[in-house]
Amino acid sequence: MNVKVAESLASTVKISGDSAFAIARTQPDVGEISSADLEMKEGKLVYQVKTLLKNKGASEVVVDAMTGEVLKDKKYGGLKAVVEHHDENKKLLDAKRDSAGTKAP
Repeated sequence: MNVKVAESLASTVKISGDSAFAIARTQPDVGEISSADLEMKEGKLVYQVKTLLKNKGASEVVVDAMTGEVLKDKKYGGLKAVVEHHDENKKLLDAKRDSAGTKAP
Protein backbone atom coordinates (compact mmCIF):
# COMPACT_ATOMS: atom_id res chain seq x y z
CA MET A 1 0.00 0.00 0.00
CA ASN A 2 1.43 3.34 -1.05
CA VAL A 3 0.30 6.20 1.18
CA LYS A 4 0.27 9.41 -0.84
CA VAL A 5 -1.10 11.69 1.87
CA ALA A 6 0.30 13.08 5.13
CA GLU A 7 0.40 10.57 7.99
CA SER A 8 -1.89 12.83 10.04
CA LEU A 9 -4.53 12.56 7.30
CA ALA A 10 -3.94 8.83 6.74
CA SER A 11 -4.58 8.19 10.44
CA THR A 12 -8.14 9.54 10.10
CA VAL A 13 -9.40 6.76 7.79
CA LYS A 14 -12.40 4.79 9.03
CA ILE A 15 -11.90 1.90 6.58
CA SER A 16 -8.66 -0.09 6.86
CA GLY A 17 -6.60 -1.03 3.83
CA ASP A 18 -7.54 -4.69 4.34
CA SER A 19 -11.23 -3.75 4.39
CA ALA A 20 -10.79 -1.72 1.19
CA PHE A 21 -9.19 -4.79 -0.43
CA ALA A 22 -12.12 -6.96 0.67
CA ILE A 23 -14.57 -4.40 -0.75
CA ALA A 24 -12.65 -4.30 -4.06
CA ARG A 25 -12.75 -8.11 -4.24
CA THR A 26 -16.57 -8.03 -4.19
CA GLN A 27 -16.62 -6.47 -7.66
CA PRO A 28 -17.40 -8.82 -10.59
CA ASP A 29 -14.51 -10.81 -12.13
CA VAL A 30 -11.85 -9.53 -9.70
CA GLY A 31 -8.96 -11.91 -9.20
CA GLU A 32 -5.94 -10.68 -7.25
CA ILE A 33 -5.15 -7.23 -5.90
CA SER A 34 -1.94 -6.03 -7.52
CA SER A 35 -1.39 -2.60 -5.95
CA ALA A 36 -3.12 0.10 -3.95
CA ASP A 37 -2.71 3.75 -3.02
CA LEU A 38 -4.27 5.83 -0.27
CA GLU A 39 -4.70 9.31 -1.76
CA MET A 40 -6.91 12.36 -2.12
CA LYS A 41 -9.16 12.40 -5.19
CA GLU A 42 -11.74 15.08 -5.81
CA GLY A 43 -11.60 16.18 -2.18
CA LYS A 44 -12.08 12.66 -0.77
CA LEU A 45 -9.65 10.34 0.94
CA VAL A 46 -9.78 7.13 -1.10
CA TYR A 47 -8.09 3.82 -1.69
CA GLN A 48 -7.28 3.34 -5.37
CA VAL A 49 -7.06 -0.43 -5.71
CA LYS A 50 -5.72 -1.99 -8.90
CA THR A 51 -6.79 -5.56 -9.58
CA LEU A 52 -6.12 -8.33 -12.04
CA LEU A 53 -9.29 -9.73 -13.58
CA LYS A 54 -9.94 -13.42 -14.07
CA ASN A 55 -10.25 -12.82 -17.84
CA LYS A 56 -6.65 -11.49 -18.05
CA GLY A 57 -7.82 -7.87 -17.92
CA ALA A 58 -7.33 -5.26 -15.23
CA SER A 59 -9.49 -2.88 -13.25
CA GLU A 60 -9.28 0.03 -10.88
CA VAL A 61 -11.62 0.14 -7.90
CA VAL A 62 -11.82 3.37 -5.92
CA VAL A 63 -13.08 2.92 -2.36
CA ASP A 64 -14.00 5.84 -0.07
CA ALA A 65 -11.67 5.54 2.94
CA MET A 66 -14.31 6.99 5.28
CA THR A 67 -17.45 5.13 4.22
CA GLY A 68 -16.31 2.07 2.28
CA GLU A 69 -18.47 3.08 -0.69
CA VAL A 70 -17.21 2.01 -4.11
CA LEU A 71 -16.87 5.30 -5.98
CA LYS A 72 -15.51 3.83 -9.20
CA ASP A 73 -15.06 0.41 -10.74
CA LYS A 74 -13.32 0.84 -14.05
CA LYS A 75 -12.59 -2.23 -16.14
CA TYR A 76 -9.97 -1.76 -18.85
CA GLY A 77 -10.70 -3.15 -22.30
CA GLY A 78 -8.79 -3.78 -25.50
CA LEU A 79 -5.09 -2.99 -25.66
CA LYS A 80 -5.30 -0.96 -22.45
CA ALA A 81 -6.49 -4.13 -20.63
CA VAL A 82 -3.49 -6.09 -21.90
CA VAL A 83 -1.03 -3.36 -20.93
CA GLU A 84 -2.61 -2.78 -17.49
CA HIS A 85 -2.78 -6.53 -16.78
CA HIS A 86 0.89 -6.93 -17.70
CA ASP A 87 2.01 -3.94 -15.60
CA GLU A 88 -0.10 -4.89 -12.58
CA ASN A 89 0.88 -8.56 -12.81
CA LYS A 90 4.55 -7.51 -12.71
CA LYS A 91 3.89 -5.40 -9.59
CA LEU A 92 2.14 -8.35 -7.95
CA LEU A 93 4.94 -10.79 -8.79
CA ASP A 94 7.59 -8.31 -7.57
CA ALA A 95 5.70 -7.85 -4.28
CA LYS A 96 5.44 -11.61 -3.82
CA ARG A 97 9.19 -11.99 -4.47
CA ASP A 98 9.97 -9.18 -2.01
CA SER A 99 7.85 -10.76 0.71
CA ALA A 100 9.50 -14.14 0.08
CA GLY A 101 12.96 -12.55 0.22
CA THR A 102 13.96 -13.54 -3.31
CA LYS A 103 15.33 -11.38 -6.09
CA ALA A 104 13.90 -10.85 -9.55
CA PRO A 105 15.68 -12.75 -12.35
